[in-house]
Amino acid sequence: QPDGDAIGSCLALAHLLKITGKSVDVYCQDKVPAYLQFLMGTELFQAKYKKEMDYDLNIAIDCSDKERLGIFSNDYLSAIHTVNIDHHISNTLYAKTNLVDPKAAATGEIIYRLVRAFTDKPCRDIAEALYTAISTDTGGFRFCNTTAHSYRIAAELVDCGIDVEQINTHLYKTNRLERVRLLERALSSLTLYDDNRIAIISITQEDLFATGAVESEIENIVNYAKDIIGVELGILLKEMNDGTVRISFRSKGGIDVSKLAEQFEGGGHRAAAGASLNMNIEQARAGVLYAARIALEDYN
Repeated sequence: QPDGDAIGSCLALAHLLKITGKSVDVYCQDKVPAYLQFLMGTELFQAKYKKEMDYDLNIAIDCSDKERLGIFSNDYLSAIHTVNIDHHISNTLYAKTNLVDPKAAATGEIIYRLVRAFTDKPCRDIAEALYTAISTDTGGFRFCNTTAHSYRIAAELVDCGIDVEQINTHLYKTNRLERVRLLERALSSLTLYDDNRIAIISITQEDLFATGAVESEIENIVNYAKDIIGVELGILLKEMNDGTVRISFRSKGGIDVSKLAEQFEGGGHRAAAGASLNMNIEQARAGVLYAARIALEDYN
């Protein structure tokens, strides 16, 4: 399930490699979310790996471990050379060459360094993709992972002629009615625990069916739980169509939710992480709440 950082970083690197004369194929198991389809080149993404191409180099973008590559996890290793470009602290360094920087706010910041090695001023398509990557992974430059360096990069990308207002409209100001109705149902599920310090939202397959929303429109709903005054841990439980449950953890920077996610074989960052559980949503709620309470107790 690619986010703005994954899609933006992939496209920026693909554009750069094409400009330098390389033959490039871009793969993603899932469809590019609708809110990101304004980016130039999203039609390049393919869902079926071309085994006959016998690639010299496979590059994984914004994936903390090989399994995050989904159906491409085995094909990825078939190339002569493999590169892993990522910023997750939980990255398992699974490639022959690993370009991993947990201090980067987004993988887009790492890709920006590569771009600058080739040109002082990226083309508009690259700049737009990178701005999207960094903006989405910093919550519009509002999350605690945002640094002065993030702002400097953003300023340089704006100097490339991108339309920031248009990008922000696509990313943050455009909602289908179906998504708004899903949000209504999600917020009605909001439950607070432990003196309102833990907030949990749940979204079921029935919620998606009843509203007509799609899975990509669940993006960022977890922040409604986290942003409540007094809440230290915001959690979203998302029931998948295969019966598993995906968990999104968010904190305001105090509690390290990447460690919380690791208890469920997940990972991520200090303030944003995720995991998957092979159980029903009520069982997942009980297990996650138990672990969250321990994390809260240890923090305090």
